[in-house]
Amino acid sequence: MPRLEIWLKGLGLPVSTALVPVMCLQTAFFTPWLPSETCYQISRLTVWLMAIDNVLDAPDDRNASDSVGPDATDARVRTWHRVLAGHENGSDSVDPMTRALAEIAADLHHHGRPELLAHWRESMHQTLRGMDRERAAARRTAAGGGAPRLTDYLTHGAWTIGVEQQVTALWALMDEPGLPRRLPVLLGALRQAAITIRLLNDLRGHHREQQEGKVDALALGLSEQEAHERAEAALDACRRALAPLTAAGYGSAVALERVVLWHARMYHRFDPVRPGRAVSGPLPGGPGGTARTRHTPFVRRPKEAPPMGIEQEVLDVIASGGEYDGTRLAALFDRLEPVDTALLLGTWQGGGFERTSENAALLAQMRWYGKRFADADHVEPLLCRDEQGAVFSFEEMGLATLREVVFRGKQSTAMVYDQLPIVDHFRRLTDDVLLCVMDKKGEPADFFFHLTRVPGPVPGPPGDGG
Repeated sequence: MPRLEIWLKGLGLPVSTALVPVMCLQTAFFTPWLPSETCYQISRLTVWLMAIDNVLDAPDDRNASDSVGPDATDARVRTWHRVLAGHENGSDSVDPMTRALAEIAADLHHHGRPELLAHWRESMHQTLRGMDRERAAARRTAAGGGAPRLTDYLTHGAWTIGVEQQVTALWALMDEPGLPRRLPVLLGALRQAAITIRLLNDLRGHHREQQEGKVDALALGLSEQEAHERAEAALDACRRALAPLTAAGYGSAVALERVVLWHARMYHRFDPVRPGRAVSGPLPGGPGGTARTRHTPFVRRPKEAPPMGIEQEVLDVIASGGEYDGTRLAALFDRLEPVDTALLLGTWQGGGFERTSENAALLAQMRWYGKRFADADHVEPLLCRDEQGAVFSFEEMGLATLREVVFRGKQSTAMVYDQLPIVDHFRRLTDDVLLCVMDKKGEPADFFFHLTRVPGPVPGPPGDGG
């Protein structure tokens, strides 16, 4: 914290030093297993993101009085784009914001992984573009013009909240084998995380931003309840997407989950822009509120270099929704440990490893979601989605029970359909991810599928609050 405060004061960045402890503590919470130097680099980036928000949010008349009018601000933004693109050094600039960005970019370039830094640079460019759009929208609204559409606001507002820049920088500084292969899943979850935090930011800071003449989701027509429900749905989507990767101990996924949880809990309690001036109580659904709050225990130290055996390959395939060879799945199934009833209890989201068999086609036609294990005598084996996306129990084929069954030489808890000649057998990949096989009477080929524990309530259709 002293080091960051010295850096902040030395450059003269427009950020209160009172925020330094929060910025350092949040980075320590994100990735407590990373070296302190890495955490310092991310904290410094967070300071810069806070500073740029203050610079670009400044009213044009205030900037004009400081001899830094709109044209000069636009020129500074163009310079920051060039520094990020590597077209300008910026280290000897008279502008402290440019010097700070040049230092951050140079250090990330020196310590980060090139294939991942490209995502960080793009997220930073998108931040600047998004803030330009926000400034233009504020000027149009002040002049009596039309406000932006809500969908456009959320698209660009998710970039300007700063979450994607923090997370992509963390990924670039991690020594995690195979991380680029997991990017499709990680980036999708990251977008949901950014939408979550944008909406919670708008909920917490709405009254302040109204006074400052800014546009937010509530000003564009969302009610507080609708904004909170959308935020909750996006958070659930983020965590469900990450579940197979966090269960496997990948630091990239654990860090993202901890980033979104930190920010969500922070906004439930106070406005970080004005931390000493709370103008309202806890948000709906947050700590101290009346709705349910989900708490996550401290996550064990992620494995920065997990062994890349078949188990990790299969976990990657599950996370990405890809396909995998049945012969290799059978060999892995025989190596894995059996499961007991206690491990199975709860709701699980499922998926297959191929799309061409009759079983795969039937599940796709049913919009199969997963399974719910209430207890040994009550299992809902066919959770499906309706036309609106809500999850329901499809019971036309009956329910099921859990029984101890010997299969392929191991005794394990299995799911036995009440009305169908089918037994589903389970093996433990992790405590939250199972490799499964459907044993159907009269079929010579086994149908392999997977189940991933759902960390919260089963989601409803988009917009219903989860």
